[in-house]
Amino acid sequence: MRVLLAAVALVVTLGGCVSPAWDDHDYELKAQETTKTAHSLVEMARLAVQHSDDLHKPYLKTVLTDAAVDLGNVAQQFGGVQPPSDASDQVRDRTLEKVQQAEDELDSLLIQIRRGGIEQPRQAAARLEKLAGELQ
Repeated sequence: MRVLLAAVALVVTLGGCVSPAWDDHDYELKAQETTKTAHSLVEMARLAVQHSDDLHKPYLKTVLTDAAVDLGNVAQQFGGVQPPSDASDQVRDRTLEKVQQAEDELDSLLIQIRRGGIEQPRQAAARLEKLAGELQ
C-alpha cells in the first residue's frame, strides 16, 4: 500500500512539473514563447474592446475573461521555470512584469464591464495596443 501511495505521489508531482531551462539561451526561448502567447491574448482582447460597441456585453465579458485566465496560466507556467542564472532572473522579472500588467489591464476592464460597460473603449484599446507592442 505504501509503495502504491508513493507511486501515485510521484506521478502527481511529476505531472505538475514544467520543463526546465538548461541554460540562459533555453530560458530566453521560454520567455519569448511566453511573451508571444501573451501578445496574442492581448491583441485578441484589444480587438474585442475596439469593437465593443458591436458586441453583446456577455460575449465581450467572456472574451476578456478567457484572455485574463489564459494570461494567468501563461504567467504561472513560465513562473514555474527556474532561471538558470542571475542574468535569467532579469529576463524572468521583465517577462512576468509585462504579463502582469496585461492581466491587471484586463481585470480593470472586466470590472468596468461588470459595472455597466467599458468607460472609454478607444483609450482602453490604445492601452492594450501599447501593452501588446511591449510584449512583442
